Amino acid sequence: MSRFERLQLLYQVSNVIHSTLEPQEALQLIVGEAVRLMRASGGSVVLINPTTDFLEIHASQNLPPAATRLKLRVGEGVTGWVARTGKPARVGDVTQDPRYVMARRGVRSELAVPLEVNGETRGVLNVDSDRTDAFTAEDQDLLAGTGHQAAKVIQNTWLYEQLRLKAHLF
Repeated sequence: MSRFERLQLLYQVSNVIHSTLEPQEALQLIVGEAVRLMRASGGSVVLINPTTDFLEIHASQNLPPAATRLKLRVGEGVTGWVARTGKPARVGDVTQDPRYVMARRGVRSELAVPLEVNGETRGVLNVDSDRTDAFTAEDQDLLAGTGHQAAKVIQNTWLYEQLRLKAHLF
C-alpha cells in the first residue's frame, strides 16, 4: 500500500469517527473502522479508569457479552502492557505470548496501539484476528494513525460532554 493510499484511508476513517460528539457512538465508530481497516475478526476500545486504574472496555465488535465485562489492571495482558508502556504491540501468535489474556475464543493474533490524550496514555485501541500473523508492520502504522485520530475524538467528546453538563447546571 502506498503512502498516498494509507493517508487516503486515514482521511476516510477520520471523517467517519469525527461524525458525532456522542461519546459512546464515537467509540463504537472507532472500533468499527479499526476492525474494517485491519480486516480483523474483532476489536475494542479500552479506557483506563483513573479512579480504579482498571482497563474498561467501552466499545467492542465481535466480543462475547461476558468478555465486555472483563477488567484488567494496567500492565495485565497485551492491552494492559500497551496501556502501561505507551507502545504498540503486534502479536503474531497469542498462544506464544505470556502476556495474552483470552477475551474471545479463536483469537490467534492481536494488534494494540495506545490512545494518548495530552501526551498521556488514556486507553488502547485493540484488534484481533482468527489467523496467525494477521497484522503487518504497515497495519501497525495504519492502526497507530487511527489511534491518533481516535484519541482526538475521545478528547473532543469528553470536552463536549463536560460543557453539556455545565450548561445543564445553569
